[in-house]
Amino acid sequence: MIERIKSRPDAFPQRRRHQDLIEFIREEKSGLVGRVLDVGCGPGYLAELMREAGFPEIHGVDWGTPSSVIPNSLASYQQVDLNEQRLEEVIDSKFDLIVCSDTLEHLECPAKVIRSMRQLLTDTGSLYVTVPNCANVFQRVSWLLTGNSYRYRTERPGEFGHISLFPSSVMNSLINRAGLRQVRKGKGYIAAAGFITRKGMKFSDFWSYSSYYHFKPVGSKPE
Repeated sequence: MIERIKSRPDAFPQRRRHQDLIEFIREEKSGLVGRVLDVGCGPGYLAELMREAGFPEIHGVDWGTPSSVIPNSLASYQQVDLNEQRLEEVIDSKFDLIVCSDTLEHLECPAKVIRSMRQLLTDTGSLYVTVPNCANVFQRVSWLLTGNSYRYRTERPGEFGHISLFPSSVMNSLINRAGLRQVRKGKGYIAAAGFITRKGMKFSDFWSYSSYYHFKPVGSKPE
């Protein structure tokens, strides 16, 4: 049922989030989509897994230099400071699917980025977001005992850690303001105290390590 996080490469929370996000997308989309944009793509770890899963064209944006991106993981890469720049001002195309995995919590203006992602979606496109679950049972205990979430802290000088929290009510307010609607909220795994539940085990938001969301533009046509 559980295993140590350091026991296998695919047990690390970041890789598990990416795997679960791809499964979450494929549960609703039996066929492959066209153009994909990965906002906050990092070196391209999620993009690599999406390519392996059959997504043909994945583009990425992040603050790092192009040299930091894994070769051939992305169809194109744009260096963007998401705190300072608007995506629609540097990207002039639309996307059928946008993913934003574990990025919004690091940003100073997440509401601005959500609105920008909405602008880059096609009329029938989908936005998939994952954020740390700041309201699961482990975080609630942490808030009760310390007045803070143990996933929202700076562990070393200069670290760009988690600064924006997303309980479900806040996320709902942000997507409403951006002209989006929630289609589905996914289940996830449990990770705590150096252990993680095995792949394939999914738990409600009360337990999940991360929250998974699927959004669509308001007024978009049914698929």
